[in-house]
Amino acid sequence: MIRLFLIENHPVTVTGLKNLFRPSRDEIGVTGDVSNVDEAVRQANPDIFDIFLLDLLLPDAHPFSNVKKLKVKFPGKPIVIFTSEDSSVWKHKMFEAGVMAYLLKSANKYEIKTTLDKVYKGQIVFSGIAEPENKNKLSNLLSGKRNHLTVNQQNLIILLCAGLTQQQIADKKKISVSTVEKTLKHIRENFGAKNIAELVKILFEKGLI
Repeated sequence: MIRLFLIENHPVTVTGLKNLFRPSRDEIGVTGDVSNVDEAVRQANPDIFDIFLLDLLLPDAHPFSNVKKLKVKFPGKPIVIFTSEDSSVWKHKMFEAGVMAYLLKSANKYEIKTTLDKVYKGQIVFSGIAEPENKNKLSNLLSGKRNHLTVNQQNLIILLCAGLTQQQIADKKKISVSTVEKTLKHIRENFGAKNIAELVKILFEKGLI
């Protein structure tokens, strides 16, 4: 079952989503909800959900800041934007920020379920931004963003940026320190970085973290 954690400040939307999907029938269920990202950071238990469903325009918070907070606190948990803002500009911005999908609140049940199924399987879903005039830009973003850092590599870098030591990362990911070291060395070599500090700078400038 796909377990959703909603970050949405409109009660009607929250109730609507909870009623839309029945775990026993649809294999999708809402296992948590809060009205803002700070609450999610404090309260969300990563063991009880698979995907964040995040409203784009929450009060008193910038979308980029919200995405970054979630990525730092919950590395590896995919984020799906759920919004009424049908803007190609915001779709591109959220794609570049590293969210996995951009869903409109006007989408029907089939569209929502299909998108969530794809995201759960690790796919990126951004319908509507691959019009002919945008295909080159989208292709460049994909090659620059997803083909140079795997999800696992990105997670390690995010944890490193959050202040964790390599030993703490190894403990958190339940892998050996040598695996962490080898992964970071491989990333440094791929990006031509002499050390971790230079690597982080390069990845930040490329928008990969």
